[in-house]
Amino acid sequence: MERFDFNFPPYEYLASQERANMQATVNIAFFEDEAIIIEANTPVDFLYVVIKGLVREVNSDGEVVGLYHAKDSFEARTLVEGQSPHQFIVQEEALLYTIPKATIAELMESNPRFGAYFYASLAEKLTNMAQDKNSDQFESLFTAKVRDAYRDNAIWLNGTDSIILAAQTMKQHKTKSILVRHEERVGLFTESAFRDIVIAGASTEDAIHKWSPFELISIDIDDYVFNALLRMTQFKIQRVVVTENDKPIGALEQIDVLAYFSNHTHLVAQRLDRANTVEELVDIAEQMTQSIQILRNNGVRAPQLAQLMQVLNTSLFEKAWRLLAPVDLFNNSCLIVMGSEGRGEQILKTDQDNALILSEHADLEQAKTVAEQFSLTLEKLGYPPCKGNIMVSNPMWRKTLPEFKKMIHSWCTNPVPDALMNLAIFMDAKAVAGDANLLIQVKEHLSKIMSNDVGMLMGFARAIELFDHHSSGFFAQLLHRDNASKMDIKKMGVFPVVHGVRSLSLQARLEETNTFERLQALINLNVIDERLGKDTAEALSYLMDMRLKTGLQAQALTGTNLETDMHNELDTKALSTLERDLLKDALQVVKRFKNMVRHHFHLGGS
Repeated sequence: MERFDFNFPPYEYLASQERANMQATVNIAFFEDEAIIIEANTPVDFLYVVIKGLVREVNSDGEVVGLYHAKDSFEARTLVEGQSPHQFIVQEEALLYTIPKATIAELMESNPRFGAYFYASLAEKLTNMAQDKNSDQFESLFTAKVRDAYRDNAIWLNGTDSIILAAQTMKQHKTKSILVRHEERVGLFTESAFRDIVIAGASTEDAIHKWSPFELISIDIDDYVFNALLRMTQFKIQRVVVTENDKPIGALEQIDVLAYFSNHTHLVAQRLDRANTVEELVDIAEQMTQSIQILRNNGVRAPQLAQLMQVLNTSLFEKAWRLLAPVDLFNNSCLIVMGSEGRGEQILKTDQDNALILSEHADLEQAKTVAEQFSLTLEKLGYPPCKGNIMVSNPMWRKTLPEFKKMIHSWCTNPVPDALMNLAIFMDAKAVAGDANLLIQVKEHLSKIMSNDVGMLMGFARAIELFDHHSSGFFAQLLHRDNASKMDIKKMGVFPVVHGVRSLSLQARLEETNTFERLQALINLNVIDERLGKDTAEALSYLMDMRLKTGLQAQALTGTNLETDMHNELDTKALSTLERDLLKDALQVVKRFKNMVRHHFHLGGS
């Protein structure tokens, strides 16, 4: 029997001869409770791998910053860097493999993948994890052709046609893009172009060729869907032009790609378009929920899944509001979603977070009746009432445009805790139905009255510390409580990042609502260091993945799709060695980010 178990990372990456060389030098050591394995600031001669027992890592302040269980390794970086600033102390009698420094150095030199494991960034480790997944899960992704996912619904216009005609055509055909013929060239006019058009103050009679790019990213209809997805990712675009015999025939949307891998439920969006009753929507909403697990099994990560669900939920809410609201009310209102749904970061169903902005021409009594019906309808669709009553059925969150502006103004001028919480909720608002210009006007009003009052911004940002009792000394807490393996991943990791980014965005007056987009904008403005910004994005992405995994497990246990506290309770003992390693890295990034936010807003703390 082999002395060393090579069936876990990074040791599974070693070749046969490398394993034999390591096997010849590895030893086993026993340490009693509270024995110091590594002293702080002293040379280290071995890499340690836990066979059984538990080891804690303690910093200079006495805080436990890491726990090491069976198959965990420590302290590889120290072998190269010379010494560790931390102590490693036995928590429970420990049996450890000891691998000499010289052996590890040889393996790092002969096997770059082995060495990279210990020194890789969070993003690189995530790539390794994806590569190590069962390739069968990704078979469909690599074999499916563009023609399998492509919906033949291309709409064409001439380049000389007007912007208003393009808008009418897109509305009529419920499409987000139009192919444009102009001077023997083919361009693409998209929904996102309207933002630039409005900002530029262009006339609605302007020709669309002025606002259509003609250097298109294309994919052949017989190429692989995976290559289409790669191009979308590479060029940061939402669609590629599909060609056949080198001639453009339509566009492949990102949502079509993602939906295709949801057990071919690309028909969901089409079903939503055609739905005429609430009963049909109930069935579609259930299908959307079933798609999540399948998509995840096909390798779609949580942030991308959240984006897909935001698109589908937007269509679902829009259709529900359209079915319930008379035409006049629909045209004189703006239905908005907030919170994680507004940010495009919600995957599993959660409670309602919505509001209604009404024009001064709206029938208020009618709005009240329809809003109450809408809240009840969302319940039928699987979205329970908000515990904080943040719903259109609540008059506080159903106001005319002037009243909404007045409420926003009061939050800014009287920044008590409840007001700051409401401001945080509203900052993530996204229009899903009706006149989106009403929301734009409220946000413009917020931007105008937004003060750089240090006290207000400090008060707003301080919410990152709301759950410090969950995160401060978390590993120490695991050692001293009955439910010792459970971690609230939302409070410890997701919330501090989301709200910290939200606070920086408020100060910078950013328009973005998605946390990842906000992070990139903050990097571009030099508000946050590029390395920290990218690390934070990767940490949030991984934490969202883990939260989704926990949520799906909770759903399987409870038999319900509704979000509960169980959705956030991550069982750290059930994680693989690599998952625990990634979690530790992610939490360290969150800590760095929180410290940056504290320093930025002069909040104090460490």
